[in-house]
Amino acid sequence: MSNSLLRRVFPQDIHHVDGLHNAIRRALPDRGRILDLGCGINTDLARYRTSDREVWGTDFHAHPNLQHSEWFLPLRKDETIPFPDAFFDTVVTVMVLEHVVDPESFLKEVSRVLRPGGRFIGHSISGMHYVTFIRRLFGLLPHSTNQAIVKALYNRSEVDTFRAYYRLNTQAELHRQCIEAGLNFLDFQRYADPGYFRFAKPVEAMAILTDRLLESLCRGWGRLYFTMVAEKPPAVQRSRDRHVRKSMLSQISRKEY
Repeated sequence: MSNSLLRRVFPQDIHHVDGLHNAIRRALPDRGRILDLGCGINTDLARYRTSDREVWGTDFHAHPNLQHSEWFLPLRKDETIPFPDAFFDTVVTVMVLEHVVDPESFLKEVSRVLRPGGRFIGHSISGMHYVTFIRRLFGLLPHSTNQAIVKALYNRSEVDTFRAYYRLNTQAELHRQCIEAGLNFLDFQRYADPGYFRFAKPVEAMAILTDRLLESLCRGWGRLYFTMVAEKPPAVQRSRDRHVRKSMLSQISRKEY
């Protein structure tokens, strides 16, 4: 019932995971390398691995259920990415941005490992949605309590529940931080989805209607998930971009998203 209601209330929206993979497919090189940054069990992007296209995963440590271990390297002790400069054509993060503690260092590392012209794709939840505010409140509890609540509601293992900071979860902040890191901010797509309330169908249906109301009041308030795309500019463009970066940052700070 909730899926059909969602389609009626948000008829233009596709499922947020489909939106993510549409963005990935548009950025795929025929030959080259992709990085799943914060890969977890290392399966989200495995479908894109071919004889001509490498798909690597990296995370703080190997997940207990890690797959494709031959395509995994742990992050270094200083939390930098364990690959050379300009190594990847595409870097993807799935439900990782909300856990980033230092956005500046994070995006500079993404930029470092991207080749000129390479794409960065991030998929996460909006810092402007009420679900995020609810999660912030739960974040005031001890982390072990949060893990127990998530386990009870979603049957998600404790090893897959992490502290969230939401420092890269609005369009304005992502745009600003990408420019600081030398990345061109290209696209930002939002998707409605009541998945956080799937543990109770009546609550899930109410969430859909609430999202519709909020979206009518302000664009973005009623769509929980987003996919963003940024690009590392070609080398000939980067020196020119440095001269316009400061003025762009001042314009972004005045915008409302």
